Amino acid sequence: MITTMTQEGTAPVQEKPSIWSTMNILVISGILLTIGIIWRIVDQFVLGLGDTWMNILPSKLFPLLIILGFFWFYRRQEIDSVLGLSMKQLRVQLAVGLVMGILVSVVIDTGGTVLYSLLLDPSYPLELHIINGELLGYLFIFFMINAFLEETLFRGLLQNSLKTKFTPNKSIAISAIIFGLWHAGWPIVNATPEQSVIVEVSMIVFFTTILGLLFGIYYERFSSGKSLMGPIVAHTIFNFANECFKIGPEPIMQGPDLGFATPGLMIVSLSMFFITFSTLFVVFWRYKIEQVSALWGRTIERMKKVTGLSGV
Repeated sequence: MITTMTQEGTAPVQEKPSIWSTMNILVISGILLTIGIIWRIVDQFVLGLGDTWMNILPSKLFPLLIILGFFWFYRRQEIDSVLGLSMKQLRVQLAVGLVMGILVSVVIDTGGTVLYSLLLDPSYPLELHIINGELLGYLFIFFMINAFLEETLFRGLLQNSLKTKFTPNKSIAISAIIFGLWHAGWPIVNATPEQSVIVEVSMIVFFTTILGLLFGIYYERFSSGKSLMGPIVAHTIFNFANECFKIGPEPIMQGPDLGFATPGLMIVSLSMFFITFSTLFVVFWRYKIEQVSALWGRTIERMKKVTGLSGV
């Protein structure tokens, strides 16, 4: 007797997608931005970490880890496209970021003061002050973490999510304004009785909004939404240079320079700021990073021919 046995095929059980993997990206950006804001307020105003050697590192590091962890577990395929952490054109991105960071640091942070002393007031002392020199290594890491957080949060996540509702240009503007307001806490905490808090807040919000616009245009137009590694490098360099190295006899404290000793110094420094940023705005609006890469390649080839190293 032959017994025939049949086995019914069983379809594989498909896991139900997580609510986090299907949630609207604009809602996610709002949640993660809120976490960052709350953590920043607690570190600045409740714990007062800005007055310690640690600075407000927790409000930089842990929101960044939350963002990276969230995308790693729930939306891993969007780490490049939404957060801007693509390794495409990495060498060119790093080179452009390095040039931009050094240019802003040298021309604006020190250039305005040096020009004022050389051309308008030779008696103005060019004193170099290194703030917290014993912590420079730690502070560089601090500002690098800060750059990764702010670029992935504002230019990456927020700007890309806003593009689901608005045009790219409006998204850049809205993200830059929120980025400017993000920095309003520093002058509120550190303003002296001689300073107007309203003026100090207005200045830092204005200048950081301009910076947000520049980086937003870099990411959207110059980098074609591929990578934020250039802005991350530049952001790290000029935050580190501006907040750790001061030139002149001003009251020395860590933080962005908002006050000026004389109207003449203010005029020169602001002129350097607008000339530098206007030039960068035009370059990033009109050109693509591929064009810069091609130009760099042609320049290297010409240098090789001139020096006789073409066969090396």
